[in-house]
Amino acid sequence: MSRLGQFQNMLKELWKKEKWYWCAAVVIGVAFSAAFGAHWTKGYSQMIQGGISAKVVRFHVLANSDSQEDQDLKLKVRDKVLQEYGELISACKSKEETLAALDQVKKEICETAQREVIAQGYDYSVRVSLAREEFPFKRYDDLIFPAGIYDALRIEIGEAEGHNWWCVLYPQMCYVDASWGFTTEESYHRLENTLTDEEFLVVTAMEQDKITPKVKFKVVEWWQERN
Repeated sequence: MSRLGQFQNMLKELWKKEKWYWCAAVVIGVAFSAAFGAHWTKGYSQMIQGGISAKVVRFHVLANSDSQEDQDLKLKVRDKVLQEYGELISACKSKEETLAALDQVKKEICETAQREVIAQGYDYSVRVSLAREEFPFKRYDDLIFPAGIYDALRIEIGEAEGHNWWCVLYPQMCYVDASWGFTTEESYHRLENTLTDEEFLVVTAMEQDKITPKVKFKVVEWWQERN
């Protein structure tokens, strides 16, 4: 075989080896990118949820059952509690102050809710507590709150096996939800003044014109809806 032929064969052998090296490098690179992307996505989602959770108090009312009567009663209890204690909560300037105020009137809230249940013609027992509990991914019209552990005022009516009702007690947004079913500009300002800029951008991403907040919102939404 001529030297030229030998050289050509050598090149072919080198190409075969190099081709496998490159294929392996591509596979490793893709796997690393996927793992890094998943890790970053999870970390970012947890950072946003943890930041929001550290600053807000949720309100959780559990109906006795899914019957229409029990669901209507749940809303009556919700409205009565917000009517009676909304002014107290509105005066609070932080999550810690809100939890402290709720703890002081927890017994009174229970008595108020119990009276409303009786006034509506039912004999269900009522239990009221301050709890740290798991909340699902939740949209409030144009706002979103990531799933995770939140501090909450929890009211259980009867067996507490019916559909739940949630809202954000601090910063004060429940009163709007309970009365009109939508979020006002005042609620946006309350939320904006409570959260960091980054958290607020994600929570309000559906209302943002810029692409970056929407991408961040989708990152949080995608990660939490798949886990």
